Amino acid sequence: MKFYSFILISIAIFVSQPDEGVHCKSYHIEYKNYIERVISYIYSQIISYQKQDSNNTTGMEETIQPKTNPRDFTQKYHYTISILNFNYIQILHEYRYYMKIIINQCIEFKKENLLENFIDCVMFLEKQVKNSKTMFEKFYNAVKFISYIDIRFLFSEGAVTHAITDEMDFIYQYLLEKNKEDSSDLKRLPYYISEYKFKNIESFNVNLYWKIFDFNTNFFKQNKILDIYINSDVDKLNIAKLPQRRRSYAILSKKSELLTIFYNENIEIWYNNLGFEQFLNPTAAEFIPPIDPDTNQNDGIEALNIIRKESGWEKMNHISIVYFGRKISVDRIINDEVSNINFRIKKEHVSQLLRCRFTEIMKNYRTLLSAILFVCNKDAYECYHNCLIKLFSSFNESKKMHEDLYEALVTLNKSSIWTVNLTSKSSLYKIFKWVTGFLSLLEKNDIFLKNVGITHDDNNTEMIEQYLVIFKNYFNIFSANLRSDLILYDTRCSIDDKFENVKDYVSYFRNLGNISVHSNYEMSSKIMLNAFNFYGNFCENVSKSCYEDLGFEKLSHCKKKELDSKLI
Repeated sequence: MKFYSFILISIAIFVSQPDEGVHCKSYHIEYKNYIERVISYIYSQIISYQKQDSNNTTGMEETIQPKTNPRDFTQKYHYTISILNFNYIQILHEYRYYMKIIINQCIEFKKENLLENFIDCVMFLEKQVKNSKTMFEKFYNAVKFISYIDIRFLFSEGAVTHAITDEMDFIYQYLLEKNKEDSSDLKRLPYYISEYKFKNIESFNVNLYWKIFDFNTNFFKQNKILDIYINSDVDKLNIAKLPQRRRSYAILSKKSELLTIFYNENIEIWYNNLGFEQFLNPTAAEFIPPIDPDTNQNDGIEALNIIRKESGWEKMNHISIVYFGRKISVDRIINDEVSNINFRIKKEHVSQLLRCRFTEIMKNYRTLLSAILFVCNKDAYECYHNCLIKLFSSFNESKKMHEDLYEALVTLNKSSIWTVNLTSKSSLYKIFKWVTGFLSLLEKNDIFLKNVGITHDDNNTEMIEQYLVIFKNYFNIFSANLRSDLILYDTRCSIDDKFENVKDYVSYFRNLGNISVHSNYEMSSKIMLNAFNFYGNFCENVSKSCYEDLGFEKLSHCKKKELDSKLI
């Protein structure tokens, strides 16, 4: 019959693959050249500092050169980031050591019941912690900039050295909170508040120790796997530190400017001197990142800065993306203001995160439909066809879900956040294909329901069976495509929650409410009701969390833009 053939044709069109097209190779080359200029500048400044640090001793210049081929950008990149990481960790180590000196003295005052001295000690300790914010904010910005580099343009998937963003984020967020506190609290309830603040800083110091310990363990373990060129060079780079004889609380408290000098010298050497200010706020043409001519970057920046502030991201906290072997959390992806400097990587990370989330939804949606079919076959066997009609009728409840997912995907593309690239981990094309396939099927479902009407005669039974074949054909194709995609899910996504399975759903439908019934038919009806109520709630929750709560309705400036021709 025409109806049957029409759907099969639609399904055939749905599973066909479009040509990927040619991407802007010139932009990729420009971006790669930009990154090479940035890394080469940092690298040259490190080498220059090495030479100065050796006092230009005759014969030393050759010794202190890193064991890298200057023409090999891969080695230069690994060396540069490794040196930065090592020295930032060493600065953290020195800083923690100085704080520990003060902490130990505060403990001594407390043991000797010198409460006034203890309060003064805590006040001095807190002041030094707060004063360190400027230095660590600079280093935080430096490692964040390194993390903004889209290294997929530079390296193939594999072992890549990453900047120590987690460690710097840990201390920076703590210092932000400390600087928000009112220091006058110490004067209102001196001892009790001093005690509380002291324990807080002491706990922070312990946690910082373990952050440093974990880094050092992983750093040297990793460098046994990578080239060992870094190990002989890190000892030749001295961080700014206080002379050994001055490492006492008495000296630090009398001359607190020594710590200020420590902060300022490290900022000068490991931030200003390496050029990070000009990378983050570039004025020289060579350090201004190129813009993809096929992307409306201003639209994309505006769109990302709108949606990243929305509440829907909280529903994704159980998901991290996997980017070159490193897990990146939702907070890391959406916390930063988007600008010309980080737009390139932010749009990729957001698209990859949404691919993880939307794939999870489609996986659970498929499992839910399978569970309902199981209920119709087993639990509702006595009212099997009625169960199928309820299933097909309930598809109307999922129509808004698919329409909202479709609108979200279209808006992502029109706003230049998602660029169609079928080989990228951030590609949402398969999600788009599944959603449009379901929307096409739902249109045919409307025609079927009109033909079935409200009677349950033999003709309708035959039509139900025919449409069930059509639905299963499409559903099996979708399931096969989904299973194929899920094989590589762990290479793109890390998820804390396990996927639901058919057994989980069916058990839930059977046990929900535990209301006693008086007949098998009544039991079947109750299980069916539970299943279809759950189905409706599932679809409603997806619409809310993945469209409304992500703010796609607010991106009105993108609505009239053209959709990528590969999606039409």
